[in-house]
Formats: sequence, C-alpha cells, structure tokens
Amino acid sequence: MPLARQHMHNSGEQIHIAVWPTVHEMHQVASRHYAFEGRCFVLAAGQIMPAVSLPPGLSRPENLSFETLIERGGSAVIAPDGRYLAGPVFDQEIILRASLDLAEIDRECMTLDVTGHYSRPDVFQFSVMQDKSG
Repeated sequence: MPLARQHMHNSGEQIHIAVWPTVHEMHQVASRHYAFEGRCFVLAAGQIMPAVSLPPGLSRPENLSFETLIERGGSAVIAPDGRYLAGPVFDQEIILRASLDLAEIDRECMTLDVTGHYSRPDVFQFSVMQDKSG
C-alpha cells in the first residue's frame, strides 16, 4: 500500500510495528524495505502457533502432529538502513531486545529522504482526505 506507506513516512514515524502471521522471507524483505525507505526502525512481529492451537472444527492433515508450528515467528528488529539489529528468530518464543539510536534516522536521511527533496514537491502534491463524518 504505497500511499498509506508514504503517509506514514510523511508523519515522521520513527518506529514502525509490522505484525505478520509469520514473517517469512518476503515479509522480511518488505519490513527491511519499509525501514530503508521510511528511514525508521521496524519491529517485525511474527506469530508462533502450533497445530494444537487450531480450532477443533478445522480438519487437519493426518500427518500434521500437534507440535508442528503452523506459524513460525520470524520476528526481527530492523534499523533505518535495513540491517538487522536483532533476529530474525524462527520456531521459538523469545523477547527480542535492541538499542535504538534515534539519531541514526537523521544520519540515514542524508543518503535517502523520501519525505525531503526526493519527494519532489515541485512536481507532486500528496494529501490525505480527512474524515468528515463527525
């Protein structure tokens, strides 16, 4: 959703929380891209869910054991340049910790700033409709 993403970047977001069912490879790519493009930190949170947690009304394949992870996690903490500060971690429930240096955001904006001169305000105008329902 590029326009929603641009609005978040324009808002000056410093820390973005991305919640995924499982942060599989393409979600890792998307999360790292978000951090790089938005020059913000991304906390990518992936769910861990064993087959035993599936609702009883769902049929499951016979060869699927209750211990099998349906959702495998993949949580990570990503810096504004796209590098991992922690994780990604799969197949286990842990708490990831990382120190976030918010000054890194300003340093990274020196190489790419999609809300600064790269946004080409001389050519493009971006606006968000306000809810008028009350």
